[in-house]
Amino acid sequence: MKRNKKIIYGLAGVLLFTACKSDFLNVTPESTIDQEQLNSSAAAALGSLRGVLATLRSAETSGYAGHEDYGHKGVLSVLDLMGNDVVMNTLNWGGFNYNYSGRISTNSRSHYPWFTYYKQIRNLNVILQNIPEDTGDADLKAVRGQALALRGYFHFMLARIYGPTYVGNGAALSVPINAATLSSKRNTVEQVYAQIKNDLESAVDLLDGYSRGRSRELIDKSVALAFLADVYLEMGLYSDAASAAHEARQGYVLLTESQWKNGFYDLTQNETMWGADINAELTSFVASFFSHFDNTNTGYSEGGNISIDKRLYEAMSDQDFRKSAFLGATGGQFEGKTYDPYISLKFRDLTSNRTAGDYIYLRSALMYYIEAEALARNAATESQAKEVLYEITHQRDPNYTLSTKSGADLIDEIILQKRIEMWGEGFAFFDLKRLKQGVVRDYPDTNHPNYGKFNISAGDNKFLFMIPQAEVDANSDILPNNPL
Repeated sequence: MKRNKKIIYGLAGVLLFTACKSDFLNVTPESTIDQEQLNSSAAAALGSLRGVLATLRSAETSGYAGHEDYGHKGVLSVLDLMGNDVVMNTLNWGGFNYNYSGRISTNSRSHYPWFTYYKQIRNLNVILQNIPEDTGDADLKAVRGQALALRGYFHFMLARIYGPTYVGNGAALSVPINAATLSSKRNTVEQVYAQIKNDLESAVDLLDGYSRGRSRELIDKSVALAFLADVYLEMGLYSDAASAAHEARQGYVLLTESQWKNGFYDLTQNETMWGADINAELTSFVASFFSHFDNTNTGYSEGGNISIDKRLYEAMSDQDFRKSAFLGATGGQFEGKTYDPYISLKFRDLTSNRTAGDYIYLRSALMYYIEAEALARNAATESQAKEVLYEITHQRDPNYTLSTKSGADLIDEIILQKRIEMWGEGFAFFDLKRLKQGVVRDYPDTNHPNYGKFNISAGDNKFLFMIPQAEVDANSDILPNNPL
């Protein structure tokens, strides 16, 4: 079955890679996808969509960033290195993000997300242009819904990386929109988010009633709703965010302790909403997530390169089973090997050859924190926020009791629990920007090494990636660039 999947992905990928020969937005790509076939064949349209998804989990397809480029999971990983909570003990791949030099326009790390997502947006547009909006074919409708969901989500990723946050910045410059038409200039934050919102809301409607079967790689309504919940939260549409997050998580069962501590390498686990099914034939080995984040395996993190910030570790209750996924202040042994303090054991590829661990992009656990925060933003629904927070936190810590906090203190508690739960999964950096908080790594007895030991004030220009120099050179309309 997985061998057949490799063949299907490979054929679809050939079509899509040929559509990406030019890296710059002001050049219209010539696609070898048979547009007439796409319009008439749901199988061809789905094959092209699978090609997008295959590229999204493939290594070094952006042409930049070397072994830290393993697609969407790679982007999430290097962004998490830019927050407070993940420590890189030895400077390695991802280090340019950890020390914030990768955001500069001439650094290839600023190119990596740009070309990762814009290439696939262009391919999604080919699919969308050849499936009528009013198609009556249920299969084509489902492909169109998935393509819209991905196009909206990819614009969202770009907007959060290269643009300012939504609230209070509507007129500021964000990223170019590539949808019905391609903008050679940067659109405003308000324009970009209007496009994102429209794509995702349309996707939710189109995917109503669609079943993806057992696949967690394809996008169904729950995933589109999850994307939309995150967008609504970013936009300050808190009632909508709470509703979307609540609906998105229905049908997903929270992980038990043994499941949560099982390495996060299996796409079929209960909370997985969306990810990539990797096997030994598809793996890129060292250019992969587990090479960088599995301290117990062979690869760049071998022996213990990734740790948790000591403050976040200490913030966990001793009864919280998530705490045991990290070593404490004195380090310790695991499976016969000795590791340094605060080393992470959360991510472990437990496949037979330790090279075929799946990529989990999105878990339903995230929806609890979006829902809880959104509810806590309204005094009238604070009690509901506490119940949602209790539902997931009591599952992780049997001694946790219903929160008695309110207002900003309650929101802080929700965000803290979100940081603990989603550690290393790619969300903390975006929350720092959205919540107008700074990077604080230089504190007494910090466990961040010297090259990562610094503080960055909230709202600093460093929270904005600069537009890549290759794009600027090819398209002067893209200026002004973000400041140094």
